Amino acid sequence: MIILKKLCLGTLLHILSQAKISGTKQLSQYGDLLSCYKSSQDNFDDSYQGHLKSGKNNLTDSDNLISCDKEKLILHMRKKVIPYLKPALHKNVVLAIREVLKEDDVEETKNIGFADEGYTKQDIINKTYFTFDELLANVFYYCGVLVDNIPYKENIKEIKNDPTFVESFSDKVDEIEFEEAYHPLTSKIKMTLDVKKFNDVFKEIASSNLPVPNSNSVNIYSLDIVNAKIDYFKIKKFIFRNIGRYVYSRAARNNYELSGDAEAISAEAIKAYKKRMSRNPETNHFNEIMLYSFLECVLGAPKIFSKMELQNKSGEFNTFSSGIHVLSLKKGTLPFNQLILGATDTYDSLDKAVDNAFLQIEKLAASSSSEEYELLETTILNQEFDAETNELLKDMIIPKKGSGVTKPENAYGLFLGYTINIQDAHLLDNEQFIIAAKEKMDEDIKNIIPYINNKITALGLTNHSFYIYILPLNDALTDKEEIIKEALEV
Repeated sequence: MIILKKLCLGTLLHILSQAKISGTKQLSQYGDLLSCYKSSQDNFDDSYQGHLKSGKNNLTDSDNLISCDKEKLILHMRKKVIPYLKPALHKNVVLAIREVLKEDDVEETKNIGFADEGYTKQDIINKTYFTFDELLANVFYYCGVLVDNIPYKENIKEIKNDPTFVESFSDKVDEIEFEEAYHPLTSKIKMTLDVKKFNDVFKEIASSNLPVPNSNSVNIYSLDIVNAKIDYFKIKKFIFRNIGRYVYSRAARNNYELSGDAEAISAEAIKAYKKRMSRNPETNHFNEIMLYSFLECVLGAPKIFSKMELQNKSGEFNTFSSGIHVLSLKKGTLPFNQLILGATDTYDSLDKAVDNAFLQIEKLAASSSSEEYELLETTILNQEFDAETNELLKDMIIPKKGSGVTKPENAYGLFLGYTINIQDAHLLDNEQFIIAAKEKMDEDIKNIIPYINNKITALGLTNHSFYIYILPLNDALTDKEEIIKEALEV
């Protein structure tokens, strides 16, 4: 009797084990894999892992895997699973999975992964290009949720160890190509904010990704919660301490420091802010300061112009952006830069904040961002930045022919504030409120992803990068005004 290979959890564990880096403990490798959908001591239990690998047991609590967020699962594979695998065997793992599926009697159109979003059997057998972490996430989901491990004890044994099944495909690795992931590079241009001080104020609650091909992220953050309410003490102090960095350019701040008058920056910045607000009262600088802070401290994209600096140039250029930042990235071995244009809104509902921010993006897209690029290019050529920043920006924004660097891509950075609505909040103590708030934020970011993606698709911007930062408030429409007024006593 011929025993055919079967793609099940035991098979997958054998494949991953055969591809692991020498010296890796199987207990740790499997434990970190299983921790993607639940935290349990079982994950690191030798007997439990052995029974899964042999086909004696199925996953416990697999319902948790069913409800696991797809993007979080992919991120977990990238950060916690792939580092255990020999880089030279990554393509072998894909080829091994492919070979198993060729023998597996599952139908050709069966989704190997998430419903309507995973790869089909046909895809895996016939495709050349794969995103490795995404494929592993789909295969693990399929094996853990959709396949009964127990009937295939004999099939699992077909993944031979001597020589290893995975290594047997080394002569076929040219059949597979990986779609390279984007990796941020440390910016040569100095940040203007202190990341440690930012992290004292803002705590990341959840993150996700959009289903667009370019680099992107969606992050939701929280301030401290005190007496069952979001507390604004630290954020007011943060704004006060950084108003000079928001209002003034690097060159202007350098002039203050060179003149020995650095302590005057905050006072002069508040004066400048009051003056600008009297001219442009419709601008809510709370949104722009938040966007500036998140792009620098989370994304690592240094500020080139804040909204205030852009407004100070009003009449020279017609810009719709809430700020301009620059991000350095690498795809594979190719470095490139992105010019990040800002769009912001704080509204009572998160959906409405998204709507208003995307109206701003629509205007930016319609202008082809030419005004922003022209502004930056002219400022560089006029040497309006400090000498070091000017030279670095010149290489990034106006690259020399033959340098290997191309003109920067356009990308979008968004800050979205909204009112968090906690059911029966008045009945909760502080600890209960914190738990309920985190659950609500998790729910809110999960629900807003498809809404944002529809906006991007409607504008025809799916080939752009989006970096989105969300901050819940107690009463968004009132608080966005009060926070900055009380921070600056204006």
